[in-house]
Amino acid sequence: MTTPGVPTGKLDNIAKVSLIVAPILLVVFNFLLPTNGISPIDPQESKEYIAKQGGDADIAQIYYVLIAIGMILFTRAIIGLYRIAPEGASKQRLQVGMLGSVGALSLWAVLIGIGFAEASVAEKSIAATTGVGAAMAAGADAATVAAATAGAGAAGTVASALHAAYFGIYQITVYVAFIVLIPIGGGLAISGIVRREFGWLITLIGVVAVVVTSVMQIKTEEGIVSFGIIAAVFGAVFLLMGLQILRQDME
Repeated sequence: MTTPGVPTGKLDNIAKVSLIVAPILLVVFNFLLPTNGISPIDPQESKEYIAKQGGDADIAQIYYVLIAIGMILFTRAIIGLYRIAPEGASKQRLQVGMLGSVGALSLWAVLIGIGFAEASVAEKSIAATTGVGAAMAAGADAATVAAATAGAGAAGTVASALHAAYFGIYQITVYVAFIVLIPIGGGLAISGIVRREFGWLITLIGVVAVVVTSVMQIKTEEGIVSFGIIAAVFGAVFLLMGLQILRQDME
């Protein structure tokens, strides 16, 4: 029989590793994306954004894959925390957080898929534009130049459409993913699994992220910079929490 308010056991090894590795993958490779970094490109400058992404499409796609792995591991960690939560309010809150995390994972998968496609099309757009210049320099006939120009224009149009879709879904995904942190943090704060301060910090991160990204949306330069800072704090808190659980289990 499970005693209310007492964790049912230690976090399983897969969840434990996931809790440590996931925030590292998410924060580091989101920061390293060609369009992000210390001075991220303003998403509203779509031509500059697409050009940068297309110029480094291969590395961007690798990073998207690593971010996707981080999302999967994070969801697995939340499932593990739910499993060992004590019966009662803590488990109920973590159950809501777990189900929300699974839903958010689906949205992240769609978002990353669009980002992957945008990088690929952006690369083709750059190649097509370069081809127009090469055809003109080589003195190609008007029909050849016109065909190359049409191809470049079509690729640019598709890249722009994917860019708009990416940031539209990004905003929704951020809302879902960070709202979910509120019940997760609340559940952890009263679970006894970790220090309650971690739970309250996670809840606070969720609330701040929703408020800040509502005022400064992700599709703006200010929004993407603010979200990057919030993501870094999110990663640090979950990493420290994972390390504390690891230390507890080793004692």
